[in-house]
This record gives sequence, C-alpha cells and structure tokens, in this order.
Amino acid sequence: MKKSPLKRYAIACGIGAGLFLLLMITRGGFTATDPAEQWLAICDALFVPGVLLAMTGLLLFAADGGVFDMLKFGVQKALSVIMTKKRREALPATFYDYKEARAARERMPVAFLLITGAVFIVLAAAALAVYSRYDTMI
Repeated sequence: MKKSPLKRYAIACGIGAGLFLLLMITRGGFTATDPAEQWLAICDALFVPGVLLAMTGLLLFAADGGVFDMLKFGVQKALSVIMTKKRREALPATFYDYKEARAARERMPVAFLLITGAVFIVLAAAALAVYSRYDTMI
C-alpha cells in the first residue's frame, strides 16, 4: 500500500516540528526575554531540522541512485558465509545480476524530504533576517 504524497509531507513536517519544539526548549527560546535571543533560538530551531531533513533526502537519493550498490553487494557476499544455504542461493551471483535486480525495483520518493527541508531552511533564513535587525539595534 502506497502512502499518499500529502501523508509523506505531513510526516516530514511533523518530524521537523518535533525537532523544532525540542530545540526551542533546549535553547531557551520560549523563556528568553530578549527578542534577539528569541529570534536566534527560532533560527537555530528551524535550521537544524531543515538541514537534517534535506540531507537525509539527499542521502536517500544517492543510495537509491546506486552510489552504495557495490558496498551493499560486497557486504552481502561477505555475510553469505554465515547464511543458510537457501538464503545464500537467493542472493544474486554476480554484481551485474544485483544491478539488474536493483534496476527493476521502483525508485524511492525523496522529493518530500528535500522540499520540506528547504522550507525549514528558508524559514530559518527569514528568522535570521529578523534576528539581525534586532542584533544591530543593541
């Protein structure tokens, strides 16, 4: 059963919002009395989840594109020594067979992570602009 794109975005936004709240609590963003400190905490709390979501999306995109295929195939071959005979026979015999089996699979959608991360980063840049206005007033 496939997840709808809206559900994927909602989950990514939920993870980002959870990290935002956690960082706001730990950075004192809710208890700060100085507006500059509040905006700095908001900027940090938006930037960290944005980078984490975007970089996770890039890593998954690279992995799905085949960057780690040789490593994964080599680890499977190395671990085949301790596998049962039935499981060992299910593994592809050559790297070419492995690549053909991987090419037949459906690609993993990752755009929702990249877009959600980019939105958090843009919001962090806006918070940084507001922070810099307060910081220059002091």
